[in-house]
Amino acid sequence: MVTIRGEGQSRDTPCEVWGVLNVTPDSFSDGGRFLDAERAVAHALTMLADGADRIDVGGESSRPAGKAYGAGAEQITEAEELRRVLPVVELLVKEHGARVSIDTVKGEVARACVAAGASVVNDVSGGRDPSLLRAVAETDADLVLMHNRGDGAVDAGNTAYGEVVGEVLRELEGRVEAAVDAGVDRSRIWLDPGVGFAKTAAQSAALLGGVREFVRTGHRVLVGASRKSFVARVAPAANGDAPGPGERLGGSIAALTAAVLGGAHAVRVHDVRESYQAVRVAEAIGVLR
Repeated sequence: MVTIRGEGQSRDTPCEVWGVLNVTPDSFSDGGRFLDAERAVAHALTMLADGADRIDVGGESSRPAGKAYGAGAEQITEAEELRRVLPVVELLVKEHGARVSIDTVKGEVARACVAAGASVVNDVSGGRDPSLLRAVAETDADLVLMHNRGDGAVDAGNTAYGEVVGEVLRELEGRVEAAVDAGVDRSRIWLDPGVGFAKTAAQSAALLGGVREFVRTGHRVLVGASRKSFVARVAPAANGDAPGPGERLGGSIAALTAAVLGGAHAVRVHDVRESYQAVRVAEAIGVLR
């Protein structure tokens, strides 16, 4: 067991690595690769073998609108989302004993996937849909509340913050209270600062540097920065080109290292093998700080 302590922070368990499994045609990084349930499960098993502690299954892309990705992701019905994710969740849990989270903003999808064995609901809207909060409250699943504004687009309205860490934290605290009012046990709520959603590259970097402020709340903290466009904006290629999603591993590793050193309890990643190694090294460094 690794213990990381610092001013106002404590984590006595290793940081978890959550492997991203998008069963979508239009996710920004790997859309269309794992639409077939058997192929999706095979990829999940590879991630588990590479060190993933949990598989985060998503059936609707959360890709925000903006310069990097155009109009943003297409919204789909609950029925279509369930058609994509439910067989994958069932196979992973029942046949392989995997720990699974469901990445959704819809109450019925959350309810069905938890019934199928998912133990975490990962909501990138921060619990905007009251039916999702009620669905989680009816179960013993954990709930991740990610900070977001509007449709997540990186535009002048959504990115108008004062001091971004403090303002994001205050807005998340409001979402926590909404979840608690809906019946979700406070101890089961995670926070995610929402790197890349309604934030400029500089704001995303500031949030990564301020992870310990979220840890100080006493909630567990998930950070997802893997392959996001802010990496390309902060670190363009030497020739000035913007690296594509598959070319952002170095920046993604740097981001997760900052998150781990800040006390994050889990990181959500695409490149599990490399990220697992980086997390363990970052934890070893953190012990010495």
